[in-house]
Amino acid sequence: QSLSSLSSLSSLLSSLRWRSPPLEESMSSREGPMQVPPEPRLFHTLAMQDISTALATPEALDDYMPGVLEEKSLLSMTHLWDASTWARHKSRHRWAHMLVAWPHSSILRAIRLPLGVILLVTLAVLQINALLAEAGRPRLTLPLAPLSLQASSLGLLLVFRNNQTHERLKEAQKAMGGLGALAREIMQLLVVHVPPEKGRAVALAARLLALFGWALKMQCRNEPERLYPIAEVLLPRAHSWLLSRPHRPGTVLLRLRAVVGELRKDGLLSSDAFKFIEERLAKLSAADAACVRLATFPVPPSYHRHGSRAIVLWLGSLPFVMEGLGCHPLQTAVAVMCTTFLLLGIDQIAIEVEQPLDVLPLHEFARGMSNDVHDVLEAWTTMPAVPRACDDYSDLGKESYLGSGRSSSARGSTAAVEKKER
Repeated sequence: QSLSSLSSLSSLLSSLRWRSPPLEESMSSREGPMQVPPEPRLFHTLAMQDISTALATPEALDDYMPGVLEEKSLLSMTHLWDASTWARHKSRHRWAHMLVAWPHSSILRAIRLPLGVILLVTLAVLQINALLAEAGRPRLTLPLAPLSLQASSLGLLLVFRNNQTHERLKEAQKAMGGLGALAREIMQLLVVHVPPEKGRAVALAARLLALFGWALKMQCRNEPERLYPIAEVLLPRAHSWLLSRPHRPGTVLLRLRAVVGELRKDGLLSSDAFKFIEERLAKLSAADAACVRLATFPVPPSYHRHGSRAIVLWLGSLPFVMEGLGCHPLQTAVAVMCTTFLLLGIDQIAIEVEQPLDVLPLHEFARGMSNDVHDVLEAWTTMPAVPRACDDYSDLGKESYLGSGRSSSARGSTAAVEKKER
């Protein structure tokens, strides 16, 4: 009886006790229906869509070149080369192509004005000497020795200046050529090491990496307003803050470092992965610093001024020397024209290469960096699952392995393992 009375009493107390609703019910009663967290890889898909949209904007499709080589051609630095370009560059028919395309040469187009002036000076010297010869007076001539002594000094000056400008070109190629590889390495580490539930942070890092190349290009070309449409697509919430900063590439890296730093603080990145990513971010910062240095520090202009004056004096004296050697007027005109084209062409190459950011394909570097980020995300979202110990042997060639003449004991052990797994 006592047991029955205790049980009835406990049932009565339990019926009178207030019972709180489940967590889902309390959340729905206070804040409406509970939101289901989205699929982690949804953020990757959205990032890929926005990268594709950004690459389709007019600013991302415009490959205008502000340098002297503004007309794109196959065999030039205005685009990235592939196997077909190298094959044409080394073709045995390249000499015929160079001769046929000579009138359309960018070098000839750039030096046509000084070339024409030197040619006019030569014709004037020839005409004056012809008049003086008819009048029986001595012609205007110069000895050959001074020009021979000056030729070596002039050659050293041109070589030194060209070496300086080509060092700048090499530095720019090294800085810009590695952007795509750095973006791939950073994204591969993030998608592999960061847990899937933090896909939003990884997607934000992907957007920032895809934007960095464009920010660097617009900074080098002094076109800050052209970055707005691309930044608006890739960073819908933070593009105004980004565009308000004076140095956009550094600002993109700052936000990218903040994302990676938060992942490290939350314990979602190992120390080795974090160190590797920081090293790659430091290389991106070094590329940005190299572009700033190339845009703000030229080769000392005195080299260019003195070299140009020396070339003009030497070429202006050449017709008088040819007249002193007793050359035919046609020989003098042809020799002066060819020598002028040679020397002024070398000087013009140095001018074009001195600012490599105007002749290198920054547009293709930026598009390539965005495409590399997109490819990593696409490969990660579509990549098959990594095999586990309990998976079947279909991707390990089990049938061919079993039929390769193994001993019956080995087959028996494999059968035992399969039976144990089942």
